[in-house]
Amino acid sequence: MKVGFVFECQPKGSDEQVYTYVAKQLCNGLDIRPENISCMGNKKTLIEESATDVAVMLANGCEYVFIIWDRIPKWGGSGVCADHQAELTANLQWENVNLAQIIFCCIDEMLESWLIADGRGVTNYFQAINHLSPKFNDHSTRAEQTSPKDRLTRYNGRYNESVHNIGIVKALPDFSRAARWNSSFKHFVDNINQICPQTI
Repeated sequence: MKVGFVFECQPKGSDEQVYTYVAKQLCNGLDIRPENISCMGNKKTLIEESATDVAVMLANGCEYVFIIWDRIPKWGGSGVCADHQAELTANLQWENVNLAQIIFCCIDEMLESWLIADGRGVTNYFQAINHLSPKFNDHSTRAEQTSPKDRLTRYNGRYNESVHNIGIVKALPDFSRAARWNSSFKHFVDNINQICPQTI
């Protein structure tokens, strides 16, 4: 099954690396091609200008397109997922996109929020590269998942999302705890599982 992705990051950025990796881990039957990935550079551009790219992906034969963005930072907007989605929907309708083929994923509050929910990924990754890093605790509540980049910086002393995020997600044994403790990531996981082609 051919699927497309729209991200707010720069090309080959952390969002693209992490979400395409998770998608393929959950469903090997997904056909994810570079021409069906659009990295818009920032949230404002994603909301205002991604509809044209989405229409092209559907014309390319994508059965579904995931539009994934972080709720925070606000960047001058409301910081409310429903507001972002309403604007996206209006722009997609202007391009005559079939909304049944669009999966909106507003991540609360950002990618790193669910990435730190299950402490095993952070612990396993940094222990492997630093050897002596202490255990990174689970962050199972929404309050504990705020300002996740600051939490990662305090834990490791430095943090580079373009390098560390993909390492952390690959160090997770599974995604069950992260999905259980972050509802927005669960929404992404559930949708991947729902559309995944069933093998007989």
